[in-house]
Amino acid sequence: MRRRLATANFIRVYSAFLREHPEIEEKVEEVMERVVADTRAVAHAHSLHGKLAGFYAARVSQSYRLVFALEPDAVIFIDIGSHDDVY
Repeated sequence: MRRRLATANFIRVYSAFLREHPEIEEKVEEVMERVVADTRAVAHAHSLHGKLAGFYAARVSQSYRLVFALEPDAVIFIDIGSHDDVY
């Protein structure tokens, strides 16, 4: 299994996100663990294009997305937020 890493920006944004949306903390953690275990098993996970080319996104809910980078031995979480916020 890959290691789970996060950028300093992600840690700051994630903390603020959870303060605003504590009701979906469990769902976010579940999606993050599934991304780390097997990205292909995560529904709606896809590669990004344009300024975010090289990164991937996973759907947490209809409104929220996780942005991450895949390395051979790690998943690096980059951003979380609404569709408009992260793209």
